[in-house]
Amino acid sequence: MKIACGQMEAVALEQSSEVWPTVDRLADRAVAARADLLVLPETTYPAYWLDSPQRYMQGDILRTSVVLDRFAAIALSRSIWLVVGFVEEKGDKLYNSAAIFDRAGKIIHVARKNFLWDCDNRWFAPGDSIRAFDTEFGRIGVLICADCRAPEIAATLVADGASLLVLPTAWVNASKVRRTYRNVHPEFLIRARAMEFGVPFACASKAGREGTSLEYVGQSQIVSSDGKVLAVAPTGGEHLIVADVEPVAGRKLDMNEEMIEALMDVNPAFRAASPAPSCTIPVRESAEKIASTLTSTGVRTAIVPAASLQGFAAVRCHALKGVQVVVAKGRVVDDAFARARAAENRIFVIVASDSVQFVIDPDGVIAWRQADLGAELVIEVGRADIKRFTPQTDLWAQRRADCYRLRAAEANAAPQDRRVLRSAPA
Repeated sequence: MKIACGQMEAVALEQSSEVWPTVDRLADRAVAARADLLVLPETTYPAYWLDSPQRYMQGDILRTSVVLDRFAAIALSRSIWLVVGFVEEKGDKLYNSAAIFDRAGKIIHVARKNFLWDCDNRWFAPGDSIRAFDTEFGRIGVLICADCRAPEIAATLVADGASLLVLPTAWVNASKVRRTYRNVHPEFLIRARAMEFGVPFACASKAGREGTSLEYVGQSQIVSSDGKVLAVAPTGGEHLIVADVEPVAGRKLDMNEEMIEALMDVNPAFRAASPAPSCTIPVRESAEKIASTLTSTGVRTAIVPAASLQGFAAVRCHALKGVQVVVAKGRVVDDAFARARAAENRIFVIVASDSVQFVIDPDGVIAWRQADLGAELVIEVGRADIKRFTPQTDLWAQRRADCYRLRAAEANAAPQDRRVLRSAPA
């Protein structure tokens, strides 16, 4: 199938009417490129920054039913599948949602953002279901932006049969340096997710500034199931990227029953009473020596085979128990795996055999490489006890373990059957 991802220049809420000419333009370009599916960004209409629920409800903003009708007409008139982000009004709640339309303009599925990011928490409620859906191309799963930070969400969609994962997003610039752009998703996380789950990803982001509140990094991308970047947009401006993609059955999740139970446990994860002090690690020593040194100084440490970094489960289970540093013995085939494990759990990951290959900090940044000088490295272990990505985004508090379904039989069951399956052997 041919997928198009439309990167849009962001507009503020007050300029939301400007969205529609952009959507029409991108849809026409997708048709001209003979795309089967067009993906548009998170909250394509009206904007990501809502200011407040009260402001959103004012008369200059189109209501959800009207918005969905307009998107349906766009899919129908172009005879194209469409995945697009929007603000969903449901009773007295607002959701950060994505709608999926078929070629006839029929709405097939609505996905709600499950892992809310920073300002999302001011006006959106989290989703309460994670489901894949059927299309003419096979089953597809939709994540929305920060949903990709929680590996259990992608794992649930793959367990539910998704052979392609689609990501409407608005990747916010995390760089503190003017005119530089950084976001872990386009930097390494999307590639890691595609490789670990064995399915392609299609991501449509925003670019530019949204008023004075937010700046986006662009870099919309389409990635194959083996982690190859098939198409990528630049950091700025409106762009349509297109690639031929083959949906494939996802890789069987490498986890045993004990891991599954730990990952779906709704009880709170470990919380440190106070952040730990800094410590020094001997980077020219073996993995075992490094782990022993850390443990002897009171650092909560786990040593795992480096190959286990290619899946999320083993490290995630250690992190849920409070491990601050994971020492991976051996070498990894791609540093994206190690960086993903560090960033998604906010821990340190040290990859080492006879000596350290690299050290990755809780932001997913490579803090030390084998080529760097020195025999020792000081790490601020206490950073691994701070489980907030942002002041309003708490890693452990926002886990939605009650929504995760990591057994294939459970994922495909009807909602009323899941409680029975949950207690049955895998």
